[in-house]
This record gives sequence, structure tokens and C-alpha cells, in this order.
Amino acid sequence: MLSREELEAASAGFFDRVSIPVEEALKSAGLTKEDIDQVELLGGGIRTPKVTDILKSYMGGKELSVHLNGDEAMCFGSAFIAANSSSSMKVKQVFLTANVPFDVTL
Repeated sequence: MLSREELEAASAGFFDRVSIPVEEALKSAGLTKEDIDQVELLGGGIRTPKVTDILKSYMGGKELSVHLNGDEAMCFGSAFIAANSSSSMKVKQVFLTANVPFDVTL
């Protein structure tokens, strides 16, 4: 049996790194925390209160949304890419920028 306090103490090294990917993403996008209006969390980390507390604090106390799951996020992204590529759909253009090592164009 392990208490939450014991788990968090044993995991302190991991928790110290939680905000690093967010910092790197903001830097890569040329944005600051103040430029962000809303944050949507995805993945298993949302079930870890310490992770959500760290991210909420890092984002200056902004509320964190957890309305999408990973499958829904992937589907939304795919729908945006398909809509942008379609000549038969009339939708407002949605832009996808990614710094990934593979081609995401259709």
C-alpha cells in the first residue's frame, strides 16, 4: 500500500519535468503562456492530480479542460485535414503546422 504523498515524493524527479514539453512547444511556436487562452489536456496524465496541479500553476492558474480523449482529438485533427484537402466541402480553412519528421499532407 502506498499513500499519494509517498507516491508523489518518490516521483518528484518525474514531476519536475512535467512542464518541459509545454515550455518547448511554446518556444517552438514563438508563443508565451500569456498568448494561450485555453488548455486542453489529453492522455493518462489527466488522471494524476499532481500533473494537473503543476500544469495549472505553470499556466498561471488558468483552468485546464479535459473534455477530449486521445481518440477524439485524433479524429478532430483528421477531420480538419480532410476538410482542408477537399474540393467539395466549403469550410473555413483550418491550418495545421507541425514540426514533425514526416509529411502530414494528403
